[in-house]
Amino acid sequence: MQKRNFVTGIILAMSLAFTSQVFAADTDGLANILKKVDELACTQPQKLAQFYSKDLVIMSDDKRALLENRIKDYQQMLSDFRDMNCQTQRQVLSGKVGKNISYLLVDEIISITSKSTDTDERQHSVCSYTFTREGTNWKIALEHCSSLPDYSINPGDDALYYFHNPVY
Repeated sequence: MQKRNFVTGIILAMSLAFTSQVFAADTDGLANILKKVDELACTQPQKLAQFYSKDLVIMSDDKRALLENRIKDYQQMLSDFRDMNCQTQRQVLSGKVGKNISYLLVDEIISITSKSTDTDERQHSVCSYTFTREGTNWKIALEHCSSLPDYSINPGDDALYYFHNPVY
């Protein structure tokens, strides 16, 4: 009996390792779409629309955002800021790839810096992205992000620290 439990334990451990590898392989394609969006946001925001569904809904905290306005905001930042640098740290927490609908739940920290105004804005969020298949491509159909406190930001480092990290 003890030998059987040992073998069952090894099979279970191998199964879990294989499952997490399959999970990562399945969701890597979706995460790569988000990386492409990140790369374009601060360089060529006019090209962002190709990654989003025509039925897109964007929710940021308790507000709905329109893709057209987000693109205009990025374009305005590009014209206002000199040497703008955007970085995103993203960790996939969960996800599922289906035939026509898929999702990712991610923890992400977005940082935008600029030399022209000494800007250093960071936003820590947990986001869920729902993807729908349009033809052969996955498109983002729902983006819903909720702000989280970013404990790596010290009060003196960011003028918006207490806005992003309210003290209750």
